[in-house]
Amino acid sequence: MTPEIEGNWDIVVTSLQDICNSNESLTFDNIYNNSSELSKLSLDELDKLQKDIIDHKSNIGTAKRLINTSTENLTKLIDIITRETKVKQAHKTATKKKPSKTTKTTNKTTESKKIDKRSSKSKQTKKIGRSFWTSKYNPSEPIFIGSEVAYKLKNRHTEEWIQCVVVKIIGDGIKFEIKDPEPDENNNPGQVFKANYKEILLIPPKGSDLINYGYGCKVLARYPDTSTFYPAIVVGHKKDGSVRLKFDGEEEVNKETEVERRLVLPTPEK
Repeated sequence: MTPEIEGNWDIVVTSLQDICNSNESLTFDNIYNNSSELSKLSLDELDKLQKDIIDHKSNIGTAKRLINTSTENLTKLIDIITRETKVKQAHKTATKKKPSKTTKTTNKTTESKKIDKRSSKSKQTKKIGRSFWTSKYNPSEPIFIGSEVAYKLKNRHTEEWIQCVVVKIIGDGIKFEIKDPEPDENNNPGQVFKANYKEILLIPPKGSDLINYGYGCKVLARYPDTSTFYPAIVVGHKKDGSVRLKFDGEEEVNKETEVERRLVLPTPEK
């Protein structure tokens, strides 16, 4: 199996697993279809039903996106396999013939030109990735090699994310290899992680035009003089564009901290 086929197949499997998980966490079945009983519900019951319907609609929307992703990658797989099959058949046909030396030389030259063209084309193609989490405050794409992202550390009890750099985009742009730019305590190069699009948040490039957060918004922000993002609450903005925050767990009561706007990310909605 070639890396290209394997990458697309991984995306299909992951998407289908995510669809199953979505159905298990909140069923796709109709959660309420008896409109005649609505008048009998209390205000609290109506409020709860409204929230359930909103969650149900959001869950179905997520499932539709995953289905589209699976369909796109299955189509790509079929195209790749069909193309490879044709190439193999053409190769078999060519080997049955006995071309003259001149023909062989011509074929080699032609094949060399084709390889050069394919190589040139592949170099021109720039892979683009995206984050699963979307928000009106920050973009979730495009993610390129060299883009800065916040990565959620695994096996941690706290909500802790670290700043990393994308070094490789795999398959259809929802799997990545990312690197911690900070050296470890022994001054060795930073660790490389494998992450999917649900484990990263795009850090907007410098100069991005970003809207301000509302007062009280829950965010993830990079704590000053560190490469780690922690939960915080927005309490205001400054004229220079920085955000005034109160970080969770600060020892000093009511301490406010200023953080550059692009390093303040929306908290992923579960």
